[in-house]
Amino acid sequence: MAMASNKTRCFTCNKKQPTYTCEGCSQRFCLMDLTKHRQILNYELDQITNDYNQFKQEINEQQLNTYDLSLFDEINQWEIDSIEKIKQKAEDCREIVVKSSQTYIGKKFNDLRKQIEQIHKGNDFNEINLEYLRNQLMKVTQELNNLSNMSIQQDSKSFINEISIIFSKKPGWGKWEQNPITVAGGNGSGQELNQLSRPFGIFIDENKNIFIADHRNDRIVEWKYNAKEG
Repeated sequence: MAMASNKTRCFTCNKKQPTYTCEGCSQRFCLMDLTKHRQILNYELDQITNDYNQFKQEINEQQLNTYDLSLFDEINQWEIDSIEKIKQKAEDCREIVVKSSQTYIGKKFNDLRKQIEQIHKGNDFNEINLEYLRNQLMKVTQELNNLSNMSIQQDSKSFINEISIIFSKKPGWGKWEQNPITVAGGNGSGQELNQLSRPFGIFIDENKNIFIADHRNDRIVEWKYNAKEG
């Protein structure tokens, strides 16, 4: 607020006396009416704060309602099912690796064992037979080492069902009319029945009559449909 000026008329009481300028509305008030003006502003700020707190509470309640909880349940179940599928796929691959190694190497070792047993039984062998066995054993050993060259081929096609969150499309707000008309007031700020002074609240009944909280004038004004004054 600015410092008091020389005597001018107060915007509210219309008396000529020292006044102060409100930087918000640029009107000048005497000290008493300035205090009331500040009280009105504080009241309006409290209303905005209350509306914000109520809106915040509604948002918090919405986040905790059963609909949201059921979504979490579905997500958790999808996670469990997907992990189970991944574990089963990994186990299947491990089993393939083990069985392949056992089947291939087992057959090679059995064949080599039979050849060694036959040579022992015949008791008729020479350097050529021994060299053959050494080569066969070396070959099986190399093939065993080559099994480590097995690799995993990843398929780009997912075997688990992917999920996503879909937001239902809500109806949009209608556009404001670009050519509005004045249905109440419109004759400057004042106390006459065709005037308003800092209207604060509004209510419209089923007959389209408008009830206005005319804050500065401390009154409720009824403005009938298409009327020229309240």
